[in-house]
Amino acid sequence: MKSYSVYNYFLLGIVLLCCQACNKFLETKPDTKLAIPNTFEDCQALLDGYSTVNMGYPYVGELCTDNFSIVTDIWASISDYEDRMLYIWDDKITPPQAQWASPYQTVYIANQVLSILENLPEGPRRQQMAGAAYFYRAYALFSLAEIFAPVLLKDGSNAAVTALPYRTSPNVEDKSVRIPLGEFFSKLISDLEQAEKLLQQSNGLPSRPNSIAVVALLSRIYLYLQDYEKALTYTTKALELNNALVDYNTLQVDEESPFKQFNDEVIFQAISTGSFTFYRTIWKVDPQLYESYADNDLRKYLLFMDNGDNTFSFKGNYDGELNQSPFSGLAVDELVLTQAECLVRLKQVDKAKESINYLREKRYKKGTFQPIVTSEPDLLLNEILEERRKELVMRQRRWPDLKRLNLAPKTATTLTRTIAGKQYQLLPNSGFYTMLIPLEIISNSSLPQTER
Repeated sequence: MKSYSVYNYFLLGIVLLCCQACNKFLETKPDTKLAIPNTFEDCQALLDGYSTVNMGYPYVGELCTDNFSIVTDIWASISDYEDRMLYIWDDKITPPQAQWASPYQTVYIANQVLSILENLPEGPRRQQMAGAAYFYRAYALFSLAEIFAPVLLKDGSNAAVTALPYRTSPNVEDKSVRIPLGEFFSKLISDLEQAEKLLQQSNGLPSRPNSIAVVALLSRIYLYLQDYEKALTYTTKALELNNALVDYNTLQVDEESPFKQFNDEVIFQAISTGSFTFYRTIWKVDPQLYESYADNDLRKYLLFMDNGDNTFSFKGNYDGELNQSPFSGLAVDELVLTQAECLVRLKQVDKAKESINYLREKRYKKGTFQPIVTSEPDLLLNEILEERRKELVMRQRRWPDLKRLNLAPKTATTLTRTIAGKQYQLLPNSGFYTMLIPLEIISNSSLPQTER
């Protein structure tokens, strides 16, 4: 089969997915002359489509957090209207279409692969590809849920709230239906449990998922769901297989891109959609956040560049590139932070201190590290959460962290911005934390808009 035929069919599928409920579009039937993928080689080609399955994940969460700031003059000149208005939390604005469509492209690919595999022989090769497809589907859908759905409460009291479509078929004529939040997360976890059974511990480069990536994603999801026992179980399991941390003393603070792509901490490679708003002359680290790094904390110099005007911009992309498409995948440092948080919440204070200090020791200049020593659970939790924010800056973790932490008054945060002399606020648990479905998707489909 010629590769361009597979690619043409793939592109057709993506267009159909994004427009699947548009009556005008559906009047045009697919060209039956196009070669349809039907082999293991075709499946692997689809799963190795790096520019689709490893890229294009949402960035708008980070845009709306308190990690960075934009001054009035520059804000007024931002060309992307959605970015500009989302930055001040305008609750009538929807995110750009790609924030929804790109992850659903990955869902389509996963469903296409699973459909093809049903007609191929059983065996290890089929298992690996099916496991990867289940992982990609879950990874993409969870990235969407962090933006476009509310947090599922631990007591399940909001399980009946409408969430997102959980598409499991590549048939573009199957109608997309928004399902209840509880059902959505149940399907998500089921996909990952399937993936864990099928995938091997090693699968080559981090751009391909393996069983460690599955467990790491389950750790991320259960933390988001405030299920600290299960989050700790999966975190511990992942760290038993890979607990490698980069010693930041081995990196060059004067380099524009001090981190390598696929560095030792990276478990699964994923990249957010690029936005010009994240360009270094626009997007400056929040001064209070920057000052929270001690002078002997190497993250202060490895994550940020000095602009020479008392402002600092982000450079610490774990993708190894100085660009506007930051790393948003799975890595060991996130697991260690999750482990420490779960341990202190479960009253295992000494183990929590051991975990957080294991990370911090790799981040401070040699000979200057001072461990966290407090044994008071609330103080320790606050220190761990502060470390989490400082470590995972621009990794698309702050937005989902704010959503879950706002559920408890002790860890809730009110965000504020001042533009053109006017102050804007985003209150804890505001309806804005569940973003509206992009207008183009609503206009060209039968999906109902989110009710706040």
